[in-house]
Formats: sequence, structure tokens, C-alpha cells
Amino acid sequence: MAGGCAYAQTDIPEVELAPITVSAHDGQERPRDTTGVSVYVQDVEELKNEGIYNLAEAMSTIPGVSLLPGGGENQRGNVAKVAIRGVNRDTAILPMIDGMRIFNSGGGGLLTANIMGRTDLFSIGTLEVLKGSQGAVYGGGAMGGVVYMETPQGDAEKPLLSLFNEVGTHNSYTGNATTQGQQDGLSWFISSTYTRSDNDTRFADGSRPSARNAGEYENFAEALRLDWQANESNKLTLTFRREDSEFGYVSSYYGEHFYTPYSFRNNLVTLKWQSQLSEKWSSSLMAGYYGYDATLGRGYTQELRNIQLEWRNSYTWCPHHTTSAGLAWNRSAYDYFDSYSTHNGDHNLENTYSVFAEHIYSPNDNWDISLAARLEHSNIFRSSPALRAAAGYRFDNNTTRLLGSVGTGYRSPGSFQRSHGKFTGGNMTYHGNPNLKQEKSLSFDIGIEQDLAPGHTLSLTGFWERLEDAICTDYKGYSDVYYRNDSGHQRIIGFELTLQGTFENHWNTGYKLSWTHARPKAENGQQIAWTSRNTWTAELHTSPAEGFTTGVGLTAAAGRSNYEGATPRRVDNYYSLRWFARYEVNEKLALHLRIENLTNQKFVTEGSFGAPGDASISAGTSVHGGVTINF
Repeated sequence: MAGGCAYAQTDIPEVELAPITVSAHDGQERPRDTTGVSVYVQDVEELKNEGIYNLAEAMSTIPGVSLLPGGGENQRGNVAKVAIRGVNRDTAILPMIDGMRIFNSGGGGLLTANIMGRTDLFSIGTLEVLKGSQGAVYGGGAMGGVVYMETPQGDAEKPLLSLFNEVGTHNSYTGNATTQGQQDGLSWFISSTYTRSDNDTRFADGSRPSARNAGEYENFAEALRLDWQANESNKLTLTFRREDSEFGYVSSYYGEHFYTPYSFRNNLVTLKWQSQLSEKWSSSLMAGYYGYDATLGRGYTQELRNIQLEWRNSYTWCPHHTTSAGLAWNRSAYDYFDSYSTHNGDHNLENTYSVFAEHIYSPNDNWDISLAARLEHSNIFRSSPALRAAAGYRFDNNTTRLLGSVGTGYRSPGSFQRSHGKFTGGNMTYHGNPNLKQEKSLSFDIGIEQDLAPGHTLSLTGFWERLEDAICTDYKGYSDVYYRNDSGHQRIIGFELTLQGTFENHWNTGYKLSWTHARPKAENGQQIAWTSRNTWTAELHTSPAEGFTTGVGLTAAAGRSNYEGATPRRVDNYYSLRWFARYEVNEKLALHLRIENLTNQKFVTEGSFGAPGDASISAGTSVHGGVTINF
């Protein structure tokens, strides 16, 4: 009866607990080392202690993830592109916030990239990145991965009130006030953050924009979470998030500067009820709303209104079998307005109805196997199925782990992308294509993790992904953009190598090293746009005295490609070195200092559409310091 429900589960010896993942199986909490899914669990508190306070910088430290920040390294407010293992399209990487799919039926607008550029870590408690096709768990738009985030729950063990202030070069400032706690059955978390920076925008030919507000960024952000534990079996959670920001985006074309004022406003509200109906059966009902308004230059605006309803049930048959299943409805309405015409109506509306299920099978203490399936029916492309299978196996006293997964994904072209229309915004004219097909993906990975010694782990993961009918853009000259399906398939093959550990008896010194190599190519052999063939991350920190921690961090990339179109170019290799220090004077006061781009590298951060000298370059060395006060 091994693996059957009558099999008695043996006692598990006490070991150091692995990080918990809630994203690998869509909300089901499981230790990361018991899933075969390729997921990276980021420690947000550790990042903040190292002087990383926004999502873009946090993502840059994750193996296999590369960002192209619009306007310059270490500058705030804009990210040009996000790529996970060579999958570069904004619509192929799905952000999840508090259980809400941040999805754009319009098929554009750089929604994912803008979220990466503006979100602060003060309002994020959970940050996980799933890599590869995740359509079976998260639906359309998750072909290349998922960025999963949650607002933190109030904790009585943490400070009741925390005040953070930091100033730095480029007239930068970040201030945050957070209050959180628990009383009886109610817990609360409230965070308010203000960020600004002049950014010091410059170009490869040495010129700077002449516009007075060029490069400036300012953002107000608030986050709220309330949890009410009505009784032992029922819990109600409410979250609210808001951002209101402005960014002075500047580009250059053959020496001529174009200043485009961007403004963003978004609101997210979710309400979730969770109930333990019996010892084996749990159920949840979630409702969410996401509203997004953007003005990208004079006379061009975007509006997105998403509504989500999801009912999920989980049943544990016995210690070896767990099944989750549910239904979901997503409504995404996207409108845009330009100087010449107004587009709105049902052609910008997508209703998606989903049924999904996943079964997790653990035949013994070492094996974990899962199979997930999802069927989505959309008013745009009717029914779209997706599957994912994953397995993990631990042996040699849990010092060695094998893992692997295979999954499919898909993405329907947006309503405008499939239209006969065109619109002009940001000095560009975009043309729809009614002949566009749905793009699909197939990916698999296989890896091994080995404990070299207590506290030191080496991991190697190989990955492969194939994209069919990938939706690409063609630039006819500078100002005209056309959508098309790639005539052949795109294929990405590569590996990730990571080494990390801690010397607890030597000043609690810790280190992380990673190298990701990818070959993202189209069928014609050309490298996929906006990708990197090699990325590296490294970090070393130590605590030589009580309350004092210092360290260095490195991000680097090579083999970078520029935009899609008739004349794609390579973008130069780069590295950026940072130093940070933090001193906790006492439990109520902490001081910190950080220096970004220590060696003052002037590398291209965003390629040009014109002459090479028009490319944006990094702002150089910047210094920041601040204080945290706890009550």
C-alpha cells in the first residue's frame, strides 16, 4: 500500500525549515524544497537590510531575471523591459498582487514593467518568482513566468510604528511610515511611502536633455491590509493599494531630445474569505478590482479596469493526496485615447471563464508529484487549455534534491492588436493587425540541489522553452509600429548555476553567487530582442560587530540585444557594483549607508532607435544614507 491512503506517515526528523512558497501551487503553502516547480523565494526583510527598497532592484538580484531600466541604472520610476530566462515580452510575465491577476486585455502598455519600476518593498511581505510556462496554474499571460507579491499581515512581534527616511544624490528622497500589529482577532498593516529623484538623465554622446523636468520621478504609494479571524475556522482579509506617480521620460533620436511626461495612477482592492469547513476540506472566495490610468505624453491616455472572482477548494484525502480545484471569472476592459480619435467599447473588453484543478501526490517522505490543468474560455479566442506537471525527490538524508517540471502557456493578442485601427502616442504610431494568432509556449526544466556542507548549497538547473506564433513588433522607420506573429518558432535554452551559504561562526558571513546562461533565438538564428545571454549576481555580507552589517553586491550582463525591427543592435555589456552598511544602535534606531555603481560605470541601459549616441546611459555613482526609527 506504499503511496496509498492507508500508509502510515513516518516521523520526520527535526531539520532547519526551508522557505515557504505560496505561489508554486497558487496559494497552497508548501516548503520550497517539496515542490518540483522552479520558484525563487525572496527574503524581503533581508533585502531592505541591504539597502534595496524597490521592486526593480529586488528583481535584478534574482537568478535568471534581467531588467532594462528606462533612463538609467539606479534611476527610479521606469523600467523598459523585464525578461525571465530570455522570455522578454511584457505580456508574457504575469504580476500577481494579493491574489489578483494584473492582466491587460489590450496587449500592451508595458503594464508589467511599470509595476516593476514603481512598487516599493515597504508594502511587500511576500515576493516570489516562478519561472517557465505557468498557464495551467495562473492562466493566460503567464508564458514566461509569474511575479507573485502579497501585502504583509500585521504582526504583534514587530514594531507598532516604523519611520524610514533616506536622502541621496540626484536630489533623491524616500520616506515611509508603517504601522502594524494585532489585537484580539484583528490584525492590521498600513504603509505610506513617498519617493522622488531627479535621476540625472544623460545620453551616450555626452548630451543631456534640455527640458527642465526631464528625468524627474515622484511617487505617492499607500497599502492597507486588515485580517479578521472571526473564529478558529473563518478568516476575512481586505487589502487596498494605491499609487500616484509622475515620470519625466526622455528619449533621443539623432541628437534631438523628446520629453514625454508620464503619469500613472492605480488602485487595487481585494476581499478574501477563507474557511476550514472540516478537518480535510478548506474553501476560499476572493473578489478583486484593479484600476489603472496612465497618461503617456500629451493627448494619449490608457485606462484598464479589471475585475476578478475566484472560488477555490482544497481537500486533503490523506497525508499523501491533496486536491485543489475551483472556478474563476476575469473581466478586463482596456481603453485608450489619443489626439486623433477615441477607442472604446466591447472590442476592448475580454471576459474569461476558468476551471482549474491540481493534485499533489506524496507517496513517501521523499517524493512529491503534482499535476495541474486549467481550461479558460475567452470571448476573444474561445477555449484555451494548459497543463503542468512537476516532481521533486530528496535523498541522501535530504542533502540532495532533484526537481523538474514541464508546462504549457498561452497569450491571446490584445483587442487593439487585433483591430484594423491605429493610434499615435509618445511620438509613435501603432497599427493593429486583425490576422494575429494566439501565441503559445512549452517549457521544461530539470535541476539538482546539493548541500555541500551544513549551510552551503550548490544548485544547477537546465531550462528549455519554445514559443509558437510569438507576437512581435516591427518598426517601420522610427515612428510606425506594426504587430505580427513570428514566422517561425522562438527557442530559449540555457542553465542557472547558484551557490550560497553562511559561515555562522565567522561574523555570520553570508554569500550568494549566480550565473544564468541563455540562448534566446528566433528560428532565423537572430537573438530575441531585449534579452541577455549571460547575467550574473553576487553578494557578500558580514557582521564583524554586534548590530553592524556591511557587504557588497554585483549585477552584470553580457550579450544584450536591443529593440525588435529592421535594424536590431547589440547593447554593450555592463556591471554595477554596490556597497551597503547598516548599524542598529538599539532596538529603536538603525542607521544605513549605501553607494550604488561604485566604479562609476557609464553603460547603456536602454538602446536607441536612431544613432548609437542616442542611447541612454547609467547615471554613475550615487550615495544614499538614512535612518529607521521604531516605536
